[in-house]
Amino acid sequence: MMEAARHISEEARILLTSLRTGPPDIAHGSLVQSLINLRLSIKQGSKKQCYVLPFLDVIRDPRAAGPHTLTALRSLHRLLDRKSVLLSNQDEGYSVAMSNLMEGVLACRFEQTDVGNDEAVEMAIADLLSLIMSLDEKREMDPVIIMEGFNTVFVTRNTFVHSPALCYHFEVVLGAFVRHLFGSIHIGKSAPACRMILDFLVNQLLHTPMNLEDGTMSGSELMASALHDATRILSLKLIQSSLRFAWETADGSTDKIDLVANEKGPILKIIQDHLCLSILMLGQGIWAYQDPSTGAVPGMISIRVLSEICSTVSVLWSLPQLRSQLKLQFENIFSGFYQRALALLRRLPVPTDSETFHANQIFDTEVEIILESLVDLLHLHDKSNDHCALGAFETLFATYDCDLVRSDVATGLVVELSRCCGGNIDEYGQIMPVDPPAGMSRFPSTNSESSLPNTPTRGSIRTTLSVSSASFNMISEDDAQLRYVPAHLRELCAEALLGIMKSLFAVPSKPSAVASEKTSNAILVELEDVKKRKRLTRQATELFNEKPSSGIAFLLDHGIVTRPVTPKAVVTFLRNGIVLGLDKRKVGEYLGEAGKSPQAGKSPPDWERDWFHKETLKEYCASFHFKGQTLLDCLRMFLTSFRLPGEAQQIDRILQAFAESAALQCLESKDIFSPDAKKASDAAYLLSFSIIMLNTDLHNRNIRPDRKMKVEDFIKNNTDYGRDIMDSDKTFPREFLKRIYESIRDEEIRTMGEGAEGVMTFERWKDILRGDDHKVSELPTSCSDGMRQLIAENVWMPILSAIRGFWSVPNDPALDRGNLNRSGMLGSQGARLGMDLSLSMLRGLRNLSRLDIFQDLFVRLCLCTGLIGDYTNDSVERTSSFVESVERQSAVIVVIKISTECADLIGLEGWKSVFSILLELRDLKLIVGNYSHKSRRSLLIETDEDFLRPDTRREWEMCVVKECFEATGGKKSSKAKKSRRGGFFNTLIFGPPSPSSPVNVGSPTVSSDDIPHLKLSEHGKEELMLWDDSAPSDTEDEYTVMSNHTELSLGSIFEKLLIQENQTFQDGPVTGLETFEDTQVLQMSPRARVRKRLEIICDFSSVLLETRFLDITDLKILLKALIDLIHGTFIMFGHSKLPIVLSPASEALSEVWLCEITLKNRDRIGAIWEPMLKDHFMSKLRKDGDVFTKPLICIIPGLEKRVTGLLRICYHNIHRKDVNSQLLETLECLFSPDGIVHTLSNSSLNLNKHIAEGLWRICRDVDALNLIDNQGWDVLLGLVQYCASQGERLYSPNEERAGVLCDDDPALQAFRCIHLMLRSHELRDAVPFRIVHSIRALIKSGEQNNCPKLSIAGLDLLSLLHARLQSLISRSSENKNEDDIIFWANCWLSIVEGMADASNSKYPNTRQHSISMFTDSLVDRHGQEIPMADLCRLLNVVCLPMAQSRISELTQSESMNFEKDEVMIELELCISAIFKPFLHYLRRLSANPKDLETVWLSMISVVSELLNQEAEHNSVDGKSNKMSLEHLNATKHLAAEHLRNAITILISKGMIVRETTNIDDISSLTWTAIDKVPYLEKYSQDWKDSATLEAD
Repeated sequence: MMEAARHISEEARILLTSLRTGPPDIAHGSLVQSLINLRLSIKQGSKKQCYVLPFLDVIRDPRAAGPHTLTALRSLHRLLDRKSVLLSNQDEGYSVAMSNLMEGVLACRFEQTDVGNDEAVEMAIADLLSLIMSLDEKREMDPVIIMEGFNTVFVTRNTFVHSPALCYHFEVVLGAFVRHLFGSIHIGKSAPACRMILDFLVNQLLHTPMNLEDGTMSGSELMASALHDATRILSLKLIQSSLRFAWETADGSTDKIDLVANEKGPILKIIQDHLCLSILMLGQGIWAYQDPSTGAVPGMISIRVLSEICSTVSVLWSLPQLRSQLKLQFENIFSGFYQRALALLRRLPVPTDSETFHANQIFDTEVEIILESLVDLLHLHDKSNDHCALGAFETLFATYDCDLVRSDVATGLVVELSRCCGGNIDEYGQIMPVDPPAGMSRFPSTNSESSLPNTPTRGSIRTTLSVSSASFNMISEDDAQLRYVPAHLRELCAEALLGIMKSLFAVPSKPSAVASEKTSNAILVELEDVKKRKRLTRQATELFNEKPSSGIAFLLDHGIVTRPVTPKAVVTFLRNGIVLGLDKRKVGEYLGEAGKSPQAGKSPPDWERDWFHKETLKEYCASFHFKGQTLLDCLRMFLTSFRLPGEAQQIDRILQAFAESAALQCLESKDIFSPDAKKASDAAYLLSFSIIMLNTDLHNRNIRPDRKMKVEDFIKNNTDYGRDIMDSDKTFPREFLKRIYESIRDEEIRTMGEGAEGVMTFERWKDILRGDDHKVSELPTSCSDGMRQLIAENVWMPILSAIRGFWSVPNDPALDRGNLNRSGMLGSQGARLGMDLSLSMLRGLRNLSRLDIFQDLFVRLCLCTGLIGDYTNDSVERTSSFVESVERQSAVIVVIKISTECADLIGLEGWKSVFSILLELRDLKLIVGNYSHKSRRSLLIETDEDFLRPDTRREWEMCVVKECFEATGGKKSSKAKKSRRGGFFNTLIFGPPSPSSPVNVGSPTVSSDDIPHLKLSEHGKEELMLWDDSAPSDTEDEYTVMSNHTELSLGSIFEKLLIQENQTFQDGPVTGLETFEDTQVLQMSPRARVRKRLEIICDFSSVLLETRFLDITDLKILLKALIDLIHGTFIMFGHSKLPIVLSPASEALSEVWLCEITLKNRDRIGAIWEPMLKDHFMSKLRKDGDVFTKPLICIIPGLEKRVTGLLRICYHNIHRKDVNSQLLETLECLFSPDGIVHTLSNSSLNLNKHIAEGLWRICRDVDALNLIDNQGWDVLLGLVQYCASQGERLYSPNEERAGVLCDDDPALQAFRCIHLMLRSHELRDAVPFRIVHSIRALIKSGEQNNCPKLSIAGLDLLSLLHARLQSLISRSSENKNEDDIIFWANCWLSIVEGMADASNSKYPNTRQHSISMFTDSLVDRHGQEIPMADLCRLLNVVCLPMAQSRISELTQSESMNFEKDEVMIELELCISAIFKPFLHYLRRLSANPKDLETVWLSMISVVSELLNQEAEHNSVDGKSNKMSLEHLNATKHLAAEHLRNAITILISKGMIVRETTNIDDISSLTWTAIDKVPYLEKYSQDWKDSATLEAD
């Protein structure tokens, strides 16, 4: 206590010193004496007097100057701060009563002498009040005094608004007030004080004047406006603090405000009824009003106020317990504030003058603040720790969209955001039927100027904010050109949508954290049912807007309204259906209808009857809360819910019902209207009608100002309605009528729109609050997958529309896209945002497992690329359109990314779309085809080596191009020339124009050169023939891979790439002295730049590579999509279908991809081959009836890759025993006579070399051939035989001179295959002997194609095959199996017959080789096992005729160019072929004399013919054409020697004797034949003598 006494005495001395510097009445007055007495009392220890009172006396005394009062305040502040003086309930000694102290400070008066001192005094007062509040820990102070103190500081702050430092100080003090009070709202008497402070702050928002009507304000007006804005800003900041402190938890689970139940209701009432209305009306005061005639003025509040409004909304939303009490309020805030701002943003017109531009700029700034607030609400949700919790958007959806009587707040936000992003979508979230595709114009056509009625002038803007939706003078979208939403605002809209998806698609960290799964599922089912009913109700509102009776019938039919229908049920629909789209004009018309009276034979439904209409109107009026309001306010509230009809009788009925309902409830019923109900209702009716007429008169622009009704006229007309209506002693007071007139004059009665289409008014707010007691369904406490799916069903279409909007480009004639887009930056923002939205949406739907929505969305995004459809432009225009649109390029990137990430989800239509896009890129030469990176491989490169050699490939492609050129008539299309951009550079970049033709003959056999076989369509795809052709006119850069940016989204990576390109383009060389490397980038064509851009960011190869990881079902879907494209198909999206057109080159590339995908999944080839792939190849390779409906040249490219693809699949899977037979079975189409390939085998575009190379690749897998069954060998050998017969004919001037085969000649490839089969040890017992037919075909091919070496090689193969018969013969001999003997005998006969066939060759070497091999084969020991019949047939039918033919040819032919030595060799071989086999099989022949006789006599006949030949000496041109006598004699001598040897052997064996009596036996016939040959006369006698000797 001693320290406190010392401190008080010291402070009194300091104050005394200050007072003594004042004037005499102060320096020697009572104030000084009181302080002296205080010091004396302290020294004496007296506590009867309160030590603080002398200080308060100085503070309250108006004679004290500012410095004196300041000293007293500071002294008192220090005493309290150091606790030298204590607060208590009474004034005594060191204690002072809190109320007295507070009142004393508030009663501060002083003489103002100096501005600085005066300001210091005010600051000291505020500090002292704040200190007193902080010291009242038990909050025992009177709330009224606290409120007075708060008000004092608040007013003082407004007084010194010109001083920022003082304002800041006072704001800190006010913040301390709020912190101390609301932070301890549950303690003592804080709650009433908090209620009063909150009410005070809200009143500051409601009653602070708005900006003036005129756009030009004076200096004082500007200061006043600044003061008002500062007041609002301070009030909003303090309200935010108060809400945070009041709703923070006190004990970890309970909010502080819940501990003061008696005050919680009033505080909530202030927030619900007044604060939210103030926020909404202030927020709607930002709109910039525009008038074509008077210019533009800014909104009614500053953007700082707007920022605090948004912060207040954010605070309200961030307090879950408070938010749950503001459902109705938030519905109107989101719809009337956020949605309306977005709706007005997209309706701004293109500025035509500086004022309009300035107004638009102000509005953009305001909307930017609103959007930033919305983004924060959607992003900063309550799911940071628990992903299963409901986020902001999910809460909005569950609270409002799933409530029958609430508007669709969540869906509405998404719709408006999507519209601002450029989307074209209706209020129900469905894309409009007329939706410009990506890259097309989004601007409506410009028509006449707006002619909206009641367009407000600058002076018509009212501070009351009761402005209709038409008052915001936005030019109609249908009547004028609308401004494009600025880029930075579109960015924020996209960010908001991304926030929605981030919250919606958040993956739960702990799925088990979902509380009470059974309860959540039940709630979800209920929400789904409500949503379904709400959707039906929306449909009913649409029908009602067309015809009310139809709408009510729809409600009954679908159970929304139960039968029998009642007026109350219809009224409920009329009242609640406003937020769902009911037209207020139609509501008014229905209420005003008289209804139908009953008629005989007719029974109209109840809701059309007269009594029903009357009861409905009565119930409708009864649904309003008129009690405690004036009649004018009741009328205003009544007319906010519908629009009065135009018919007088309908208006009369409605106003009569209104008067009957309101007359006894309004305030006028107490002292103005008659107590009689009938008179009161009549008076109310007449006054209401008069008010309506006054409203029309005062606000009709067609009435001149001097003709408008004056106040006196209105008073005169309504003072007294007569004794039938009013009591005899009553008339309407003048002031009462005057107030009505002034209210109507200042604030027109208007029927506003709802939500985003309207403006909130006091009356509408009162009516809205009637539904605050509406019982809502229980909300889910967690966001389950079912809940997410329900939300996704309702938002995916608007988000798709936003994506399409971002990927659209304005068709502004002033923009030269060709120049602006050289850097690729035009549209880069839209490309990035569209990519981010689409990827987020698709990935989210993937996580939700909503495949139906995912696949539909994916297909629609594919359409945004502009690369799918029935094209009407040629390739140049399509390429140009795509190259100039980075938006379309970004769509392609998204499609490729998703097709690799979600290959198992995109479905059949999705894969059709993906492949269509890739094929169109190929047609436009926008896929790089000249690289093969270690991590990526071009789609235009096959993984296997080409089937043709490089030179052969060039020849093939030249042949295809030539055929195409000839098929089109060899002329350019004049139409194509006109439609394409001409010029050298265009041709350099995009290549020459495509040929076209006006005639479609449809057959490749037309001979006239003037009539083409191929007619080109407008798109010119028919002339694209080469599947892997690149763009020779473009500079191809070396392939590079984009560095990994894991922290960036795909859209940001793409935008970064565009920026890098732009910088490279702008920073390029300009001096002309640079090297080629420096200028290489600038020399790239636009198409090359886009191609490189896509290849860097898109991994096209992954589309095929990722198929390895698909399950078998998804793989089949992918293959089916590709096969359907090849066969011709449509892409289905929704209920629409889009035809796909493939060029011949694209069809070929499709076949390549089909093969590549199959090979990458060859471990599952058995599951996908049959029936899908097999049916595809069989149907496309067989010669069906409609195969040649297209020109032949259009079939060739696809056919080539189909054939090679089939062969590639075969040789990669031939080792798979489970499928090799099925694969080989399909190969039969390649050589079958009913196949397309066989039909083309003789044309210049045959595929023989392709087939032969594929055959060789199959056959060289020796191990795999061991696994082939008998049926497979049949097909394989049939293909070998086909290739052997398809060798190319070699040109040789001399037919008997051989040519040289190319390495890839089909016949040579067939030889290699046969040789490998026969030489391979592994295949010794596997190769069927049917291979002999292939060898014989090979021999024949060599003869036909001037290649004797091939024939000789074939003969060698026959010899090799003949040698392999030994094992079979040995086995047959041991087993004595007759079937085996017959089988090998047939094989052996076929071999030797094949050898014999070659004896007719035109090449001597071939003939000699053939005869020699044939003879050796006959005398081989294998022949001993051949049946006698076959042996005789072989000798008689094959051997002897062959020898006879060759001998005759050699000795008698006049056309042969003889090489004498070769002829002699051949003749010797022929003679040997006659006798050697006979002698070899003589023993077997002797067993059957008849067979012996037949063979022997045939031999003698052949020899006799030779020996009877005579040499001729005549010649042509001095050269002999026949054999010379010398050579002929030598031949005869040789033949005679062989004959002698044979006869000698026959004689020695007793088969021929000298004498015989039977003239028909062999001996008689032999000697007779010999005697007929003159040449044998000199030998015959010796032979007979030998026979005689042998007989003896």
